[in-house]
Amino acid sequence: MQTSTAQNDSIPLSFRLTRGWAWLAYTLVGVLLYQLITLQRPGFGEFRRLLEGRIWEYFKFLFGYYFLFELISVFIFLRIVRWAAARFGMSTLRPDLKSLLRYELRFLPVIMGSILVFGPVTNGVRYLAVFYPDYSWAAYFPEYFFTARMFVNYALPFLIFGYVFLNVSLFLDYNDWQKAHLERLAPPGSNDFLKTLPARDEQGETVLDISEVLWFEVEEKNYRAFTRGKTFDIRKTLGELEAELDPAAFFRINRSVIVNLHFFKNYSFWEHDKYIVRLNDDKTEFVIQRARLKELRRRIGVENSCTSCSIARFFLWLRRSGREKKD
Repeated sequence: MQTSTAQNDSIPLSFRLTRGWAWLAYTLVGVLLYQLITLQRPGFGEFRRLLEGRIWEYFKFLFGYYFLFELISVFIFLRIVRWAAARFGMSTLRPDLKSLLRYELRFLPVIMGSILVFGPVTNGVRYLAVFYPDYSWAAYFPEYFFTARMFVNYALPFLIFGYVFLNVSLFLDYNDWQKAHLERLAPPGSNDFLKTLPARDEQGETVLDISEVLWFEVEEKNYRAFTRGKTFDIRKTLGELEAELDPAAFFRINRSVIVNLHFFKNYSFWEHDKYIVRLNDDKTEFVIQRARLKELRRRIGVENSCTSCSIARFFLWLRRSGREKKD
């Protein structure tokens, strides 16, 4: 039972981006990244032909000299990543800052060490293809022979490329883990939550789509729903709404307000034991007590299922891990 719980509390690492044919696109991105780095060289480096108007020559050089052969580099790199993950036993990652830093640091020597493997292979094949059949040591050395200069040329582009690759894969795994975690927490009958709500405004009666409501509020026994730019009167009390709304999407900030967490932006300390909660319309703010803030943090970190908020939740997780360590 403890093993099962630990697995549920850890992010399964799939390294999914090493599969399929997407690595062809990764290779092109890596080549363009390398060429951007050469802009600092005299004559703007690899982009000289393009800037001089020799567009066909540039693309011929880009795909024929670089892309075609760097496919070998990326292919070897992806295989090394999967080997290292198996070798280090990195099948899961606990969602805390310490584990994330260990994940990043473990792959630093993997990325840099992979250059020692694919560098000689890629450039050896490139030499054989470019100079066929007139081979000579003068043509091979030092341009195609693996030297410190070649390692340095690969180091920065592959360091950036490698970490972008690893962290995009991690983020996708994290997002899947969040969804699976939410499904485990979802109460039975969660599909029965309120989806629409009868309402009225100055023009008459209507039916509101719950997902479009930013917040519900009561003032002097008048219950209202607020969307972007419009206010509607509703008949349900906040108590009724709280019982019928999806708790993964709606949260009661205080006695007077229920907010849609899909529109949550941030929160900050205000005074004493009070905080300010802001919505992403950049004008709406509410006061929340410290006692309610803990539950809000749990909701936005775990139970909010809005896909468009995934990146924000990922960084909230990192910030929260760091703060909790300090506390």
